[in-house]
Amino acid sequence: MTIAAWRPASPASSSFDLNGMRSRPLGRAFVRLFVDSPQWWMRWLRKEWPIFRVPGLGLTVVTRFEHVQEVLARDQVFQTPFAHRMMELITGPTFVLALQDGDDYRRQRGQLMHAFKLEDVAPRISDWSGDVAEAIVERSGGRLDAVEDLLTFVPTLLCRDYYGLDIRNPTLFAQWTLAVSAYVFGWPWGQRDRHTDTAKAAASGMREVIDESIRQAHRAPDPRTIVGRLVALQGQPGGPSDDLIRAELFGMVTGFVPTNTIASAHMLEMLLRRRDMLELAQAAAAKDDDERLWRCLFEALRFKPINPGPYRVCARDYTIAEGGPDAKPIRAGSRLLVSTQSAMFDEQSVVEPERFDPDRPRQDSMVFGYGLHWCIGAFLAAAQITRTLKPLLKTRRLRRGDYGAARLERIGFMPVHLRVEFDP
Repeated sequence: MTIAAWRPASPASSSFDLNGMRSRPLGRAFVRLFVDSPQWWMRWLRKEWPIFRVPGLGLTVVTRFEHVQEVLARDQVFQTPFAHRMMELITGPTFVLALQDGDDYRRQRGQLMHAFKLEDVAPRISDWSGDVAEAIVERSGGRLDAVEDLLTFVPTLLCRDYYGLDIRNPTLFAQWTLAVSAYVFGWPWGQRDRHTDTAKAAASGMREVIDESIRQAHRAPDPRTIVGRLVALQGQPGGPSDDLIRAELFGMVTGFVPTNTIASAHMLEMLLRRRDMLELAQAAAAKDDDERLWRCLFEALRFKPINPGPYRVCARDYTIAEGGPDAKPIRAGSRLLVSTQSAMFDEQSVVEPERFDPDRPRQDSMVFGYGLHWCIGAFLAAAQITRTLKPLLKTRRLRRGDYGAARLERIGFMPVHLRVEFDP
């Protein structure tokens, strides 16, 4: 493991510029008002209109715990709307996150669970991430862009050293994944715009890296890497084709680097906002109690999850909460925002939701989703994020930087900068 020359020169792609994903001023104001601290309007909707049709948007927002779980448990009725955007960026088989339950979904999920092994967590994910993070924090001199130089960089290097991808420029590759994720998992029903061209340029770069990695795995298979294990499965009945391996790697990387970046950035942002959260997390880090530290981080993420909730589209007429006072008929073709974030603060189902409680029952949290599309990489994300943030939390007087972006800076919904300072 080495991080020599880990900050490469500025990306040299003439067709790709992550700034193409930046929101206009009105969009940034919308994010600050409705996304950055949304509990004011979520609380109001839960009380007054728990299943609310937004005028002019053609969108129904589901906000209560029991209703959110009902929708996400009925994946044949409320389906993921991501497939068409994913297919714009990569042709061939559809990745598991965009599939509904069925033979293809189960086959892909089985292949991925075979490739991502639980026994990898300690030596290949946890210890490795901790070593890299410690080196970054130690060499920072007490001033660090925590998002760009730590929280995005570590999972990107894991894509190289654990996934087995031929990544030559980690900064550029990370930006590609952020652009693709923002396009695929953002608002899925918009018209083609400037974001489309940026995402397509990013996807082209990712495909080239993945295709070269598959070719290398055929020439010299490495059973320690994800791509090596997937290529090895081709010798078994029903094994994945190169096209399917490309789709699986493209989807897993798109869901790994950006999601872990958002999650860990939001965790750190909440710790910096709330002294009570920070003190408990730092106490766990100081004791090297990784399980306790993860509980603190997991609970912090409940206060600021990766998004307000997943989008779904209704495949056939259905009534949510049928027979109850909140019953709402949903017509086929309707679009929904299923707000897991609101659900986790539903006073009717969650005990003292506003209280920070690392010992809170796991069933109160839906930060990894719920139902069929519960995050299949959750165990990997927990290990990587915990050990990446741990060295930073062990520092003294951790605080926001007094230079540059001391607040969380985004491009679209993606965190890109958060500068912190600490006493080395």
